[in-house]
Amino acid sequence: MRIILFLISFMFIFSCSKQNVKSDNTNKTVNKTDSTLSNKITLTENQKKVLDGAKKCLEAKFSYDMTMGYYVCTYKDGENTGSKVFPGGDVAPDMGVCTDVIIRALRWGGVCDLQEEIYNDLKANWSDYPMSRWSAKKPDPNIDQRRVPVLMVWFGKYWQNIDAAKESDFQPGDVVAWDMNGDGWGDHIGIVSDMYGSDELLKLIHNFPDPGYVAEEDVLNEWTIIGHYRIK
Repeated sequence: MRIILFLISFMFIFSCSKQNVKSDNTNKTVNKTDSTLSNKITLTENQKKVLDGAKKCLEAKFSYDMTMGYYVCTYKDGENTGSKVFPGGDVAPDMGVCTDVIIRALRWGGVCDLQEEIYNDLKANWSDYPMSRWSAKKPDPNIDQRRVPVLMVWFGKYWQNIDAAKESDFQPGDVVAWDMNGDGWGDHIGIVSDMYGSDELLKLIHNFPDPGYVAEEDVLNEWTIIGHYRIK
């Protein structure tokens, strides 16, 4: 087993797990290492935007923040302003967690600003979100968009829900969420790539404690999928 115990629940500020699960695919047979899905499916312009943003995250290769701490979003366009930024706010560009791949991919791909979108939706529809999990009383644009369960609600409302049981229905740019410890809560999230891994499954662009930075890996079926979303 490559999975160690999760941190006690009250220690989690986001639900992007610090679980030490390795993504070692060295012994897997890769059928189409250098192939993409471009010859099999025509992506919509919006799907292309999400994928482009995810690949920019891959190029940035920002590290995984093992502290999973609370940060004020003082950065804008990679520069530290010294004070809270909203909208367009970010944490330090050289680090992040799994949710920061999603935030930055949609921002860098020109899709939307999840900091602003989720803040506004929380203000209008607070009861739609599981905010009692963190004893939250009001929206916080520094952290809400960096929580996997919050992102899952937002994507479930505004993107197309794809049946998580259909393993063959992955497309580049899809957002996928996993329940890694079997408690029914999403604790990891990433974006489907257009590169093939083993068994003709597409790879995933994500940020995880191992390898410790944004990577493109053959891990779609590594954990239990509980959310699968596609931009409309």
